Amino acid sequence: MSQAPTFDELEKRIRETATHHGGSMPTDVAFAWSGYLAALIEWGLISVDEHLRLIQLLPEDATRPATEILLGYDS
Repeated sequence: MSQAPTFDELEKRIRETATHHGGSMPTDVAFAWSGYLAALIEWGLISVDEHLRLIQLLPEDATRPATEILLGYDS
């Protein structure tokens, strides 16, 4: 059985992703990260605080769709 990723592992992987793409994460990749982080919080594998800190590493426009799905469209 695999272990849930730690905050430090996730932060490192997000930063590596940005570096791999020349420091600017493409929108489609950022959308994928945003959805993955939303799933981790939904499943209780990361805390709300960890989620907030990690999504700050993503381009702002990439977090909106996953956040709307997670919290609802009227939030």
